[in-house]
Amino acid sequence: MKMKKIIAPTMAQAIEKVKQELGSDAVIFHTKKVTTGRFFNLFKKENVEVLAASDPEINAPLKKIRKKAEEQNEAIRFNHHSVATNKMPFRRVSEKVDQLFSAPQLVQEFRDKLLSQGMLREDTDPLVQKLIKKWYQSDEHMNQEEMKRALKEELVQSLDPTRFMPSVLHEHFVMLVGPTGVGKTTTLAKIASRAVLNEGKKIAFITSDTYRIAAIDQLKMYANILNAPIEIAYTEHDFHELIRKFAHFDHVFIDTAGRNFQDNSYINELIKLIDGESQIGLYLVLSATSKLEDMDMIINQFEALHLSRVILSKIDETLSFGAIVSILLRHRQLSISYIANGQDVPDDLRHPNVRELINRLFGDSHG
Repeated sequence: MKMKKIIAPTMAQAIEKVKQELGSDAVIFHTKKVTTGRFFNLFKKENVEVLAASDPEINAPLKKIRKKAEEQNEAIRFNHHSVATNKMPFRRVSEKVDQLFSAPQLVQEFRDKLLSQGMLREDTDPLVQKLIKKWYQSDEHMNQEEMKRALKEELVQSLDPTRFMPSVLHEHFVMLVGPTGVGKTTTLAKIASRAVLNEGKKIAFITSDTYRIAAIDQLKMYANILNAPIEIAYTEHDFHELIRKFAHFDHVFIDTAGRNFQDNSYINELIKLIDGESQIGLYLVLSATSKLEDMDMIINQFEALHLSRVILSKIDETLSFGAIVSILLRHRQLSISYIANGQDVPDDLRHPNVRELINRLFGDSHG
């Protein structure tokens, strides 16, 4: 997009000038009053300044979107820094599909970076709009590092730091659920080990994963190391009996089978298993290596369990974090309880940190 600053005596004249120089399809990003023509503080003149942009090439789908937007033209009331008596048609940047602009170039580069990391355009566009506004309000004095910090902070606040809180060891019964291959058993062992080694808690294990002998053997090994009892629940009746049997333990860690998340019968089995056991804390384990579409489908499938907490596994096996960010922006009911970053038990488990996630998104190790 071609971006231009227009200065005129009135808003009407500014808009007319925008149309003449950039075309009727131009997008208004920002407006403000400015004082020009000063000569030793004499002959001050108040004008209107408009930051606008135009598209040199518009594809067919974008034309349709714009046509619809124009049919629903919104009137914006400007604040006390703007011209309060004027209203004008305005199409939000977030409603557009391709908001690539040539100035400032840095903003385009940051947007491309987020998109290349796998973020959705519907998530990047509002952030880009805010960044342009900040750049403009700074009188275009923001350098690359300042713009990067501003964009990071926008992402941090959009994700909400309060959603990144460890909560697993506050609960009596802890059950991990999720599709096959995400590392549920290893993650459960890490959390259980911390409860024993760091807090001296008395724990027990229950597994309902009767599909994989290897998973049972793996959990038995960890139970033996931690000197904790372990039982297998072959039926729903077994499961409820074991819940009562281990009620006096500080924590009971429950492993579940990993199955095809598209199989509704798997979700129904889990619903029946926990029916009546309201004290069980459910945690969905998601692999950071999963595609955005798959993570979205997994979350939607497990919605029937009223899940609100997630453990991100395999964070060390990917360099792309945009899908995770977009998923968290899309599913705001979810909080992150732990991040698993390796195979070592119990070391490769970390408390969640929103700033660390954003740093990874930008490929930064620190700050």
